[in-house]
Amino acid sequence: MTAKTPDGKEFFRTEKIYMPQSDMSRGDKRMVYGAHRKMGILRDTSLQPNLTKIETFDIVVPYKDVEKDGKKVREYPKELLIEVALWYLPAGKRGEVGKDQFLFFKEERKVVFK
Repeated sequence: MTAKTPDGKEFFRTEKIYMPQSDMSRGDKRMVYGAHRKMGILRDTSLQPNLTKIETFDIVVPYKDVEKDGKKVREYPKELLIEVALWYLPAGKRGEVGKDQFLFFKEERKVVFK
């Protein structure tokens, strides 16, 4: 997820990984294999089919301290561009689009403050 000012300057970026997480308690090859090859799973943070997943992100909006009429005032941008993209990475690595990673969903919205 990224957030940009109207002039295209990016000021916020974050990503979240959805996958099963292993408890890493079985066997002597704990660090060699991925979580999907482990014997025990501690928790499952993967995206389940036909279930809606709601995420909340706290974005710190950039501001400028300006002096107006002898008082210090904070000015915030009037609008922001928020972009959300959901990618599938089968091997867990970034690579060639369409071969190593696939875009499932992408949406961009303009948020206007009044």
